[in-house]
Amino acid sequence: MRTELQALARRVRHEDPQGWQAVEALVAELPEIARRGDARGDLDADLWDRVPAGVFNRINMPPAYGGAALTATALRRAMVFEHVGRVCPAVPIGLPGPGLSTPPVDALGTPAQKQAYFDAFIASPGPRWGAFAITEPQGGSDATAMRTVARRSPDGDYVLDGQKCFISSGARADAVVVFATLDPAKGRFGVRAFWVDKGTPGFHVDRCEDMLGLRASQLAALSFTGCRVPAERMLGHTGARGPLIDAFAGAQSAWDYMRPALAAGINGACLGLLEHAGDLLAQGEAGTDPRRLAAIRAGLDEFGARVEAARLLALRAAWRFDRGERISPDASMAKAHSSTLAMALALRLAAWFPERAARRGERIERFCRDAKGFDILEGTGDMQRLMLARAAEARTAH
Repeated sequence: MRTELQALARRVRHEDPQGWQAVEALVAELPEIARRGDARGDLDADLWDRVPAGVFNRINMPPAYGGAALTATALRRAMVFEHVGRVCPAVPIGLPGPGLSTPPVDALGTPAQKQAYFDAFIASPGPRWGAFAITEPQGGSDATAMRTVARRSPDGDYVLDGQKCFISSGARADAVVVFATLDPAKGRFGVRAFWVDKGTPGFHVDRCEDMLGLRASQLAALSFTGCRVPAERMLGHTGARGPLIDAFAGAQSAWDYMRPALAAGINGACLGLLEHAGDLLAQGEAGTDPRRLAAIRAGLDEFGARVEAARLLALRAAWRFDRGERISPDASMAKAHSSTLAMALALRLAAWFPERAARRGERIERFCRDAKGFDILEGTGDMQRLMLARAAEARTAH
């Protein structure tokens, strides 16, 4: 697997040298960016003076609309997320570009909508962010229990009213894909997706959350009060016929699209911390007791093997996604396994290096907080396991 990933990295460097150089420039900045991002809960504004924002604006964008070859496939996204995640797992989540808004736009939008949406990222002279807004304060893990309502006005436009929470890059987003219901009684089949630009009257950023971990990724609470959206901004709009496909399927496509990459980023973080722990051990920070040192070395070997297994799950999900297969169970399995592994590693590192774990801002202390964030992000571990149990039950029933 390692040889194949190295071959893929060489191919990416050849096909998109500018993109790979931008990633390496970002990685070189990350140690300091990670510390400041954790302290401030945001990315440095001047980072984009040193790292080319234009390249990142095209990351996670479909190649047909100008997307970077760097992330043209799920396997490539996973490779980039793992590479950057080794130094700071929060940064890949908060990078410029359309991000999680890409899949619903790509799945639901008309050709004209997709061209207009992605062109704005390519044309932007500075960093531009997109966001995906589906989670609501009262909804919990049931994304179909939606209270944000879209009402048709007499002139044919839509008016949005409601709240969204825990939206990655929500405060810095220039464009947000917002999911709302035309009729709550219809459940998922009443849901539609709307493209809403920053500055639209009635669209408000209520706050950025003061998060425990993954702080640089920025989660925001958004609200919509009488927010008027032109009818052509409903994704898939075709006049009286409504959307082209089930809009909630567009949301599911976003989770399937990003979970393998997110799992890879978590695995990268675990690999980075294992390397860091090995350095601390070599520097004598775990004491001199030979039995303790032997136990820590054995633990590092054990977690090294577990991370390799987690990497295989993430890459398998990415590979199946690229083949056009249905990967919801694979994506859930990869994300749940990686986040559970990160929590276990965080607890073990805290026991091995308690002073580092207790000191605010230290890399191990940050990882202990980030690990809980991994479990919650894009569906809790318990939710992923419930989805896997339902999938297994469905297979048994057939």
